[in-house]
Amino acid sequence: MENLDIRRYFLSLLVSVAFVSGSKVRNVYWNTTTASFSDKPMIVTVNEGNLPWEYDQLNLICPHNSLEKHIVYSVTKEEFEGCRVTNPKPKIVAICNKPESFMYFTITFRSFTPTPGGLEFRPGQEYYFISTANKRDIHRRVGGWCSSHNMKMVVRVAEREAERPHEAA
Repeated sequence: MENLDIRRYFLSLLVSVAFVSGSKVRNVYWNTTTASFSDKPMIVTVNEGNLPWEYDQLNLICPHNSLEKHIVYSVTKEEFEGCRVTNPKPKIVAICNKPESFMYFTITFRSFTPTPGGLEFRPGQEYYFISTANKRDIHRRVGGWCSSHNMKMVVRVAEREAERPHEAA
């Protein structure tokens, strides 16, 4: 009986690996010293070339052994451009408030979420993330490191092959 359980475990593991084999996992270090944020917002394209059941993931890695703390918000394009969170109940993507500990948040880019209130990402759309914290106030909603260090990121979700407009011959 024990061997049957082990075989089931390995079979489920192989099936899981097969389903994520085409997906990509990216690491983004969310801190003010990351070169990617230096002179312009970071732009990441996800789900490009994926099959319909494949979804890319992004590990948003919080500052470690630093004095930085961040709240990363999912915002509108206007909020992104103005480095200003205007929604009274903004969507929070990550709270990086324990710099003494290694922390990261994984975002899966799928058009549905099993988690109530979770983020959903539609093919062909762009999504905007910012951090408006500064050294003194993690809850700040205007300016902060978004303005001074370009702490903002655009995520472009690629269209699926079948959804792309076909070019005329």
